[in-house]
Amino acid sequence: MALNVGSSHKKWKVNFNLYAEALGKKAEGDKAMAAYNEKIQEAKSKLGDKLSKQVSVVRFLPQAVRIYQKDTFAGVILSDLGFARPPAQDKDQFMEVITKERIADMDGDIMFYFNADYDADKGGTKNQEAWFSDPLFAGLNVAKNNMAFKVDEVIWNLSGGIISAKMLVDEIVTYAGKL
Repeated sequence: MALNVGSSHKKWKVNFNLYAEALGKKAEGDKAMAAYNEKIQEAKSKLGDKLSKQVSVVRFLPQAVRIYQKDTFAGVILSDLGFARPPAQDKDQFMEVITKERIADMDGDIMFYFNADYDADKGGTKNQEAWFSDPLFAGLNVAKNNMAFKVDEVIWNLSGGIISAKMLVDEIVTYAGKL
């Protein structure tokens, strides 16, 4: 089995199993993955018909805005749960950088967003605030229905491990309860 780090976010489960095997902890790894799969099934039963709702994932950086598609850590988990995605995000790709002319591609029934605040000026947050203040954003369903939720970038985007996967599922269940 080849190491797939950095290639596709869809490989996080494959990599997890590889790491467990390499560390001589295959049985523990299998148990952890079974617990994740059980959490997915429990979440599906809690979410029920809410799984037909379109879930949008957006990242605000200091100089750019990205819509995250299915080949992302969060995208894989949303797929595991069976959520629908907005058409612009329902692609087996990583992400697209968008301009305000494409702000409608951020819309859905619910939006999860995170801000990249690498710089001292919190540029991701400033960019997000500017986009959310734009009249085009006000016309989106997520804005009209107050269904845009800021989530932790580390959990949703940067960590890519089984602990974060379980935390992400818990957050989705919590926020989707507002649908």
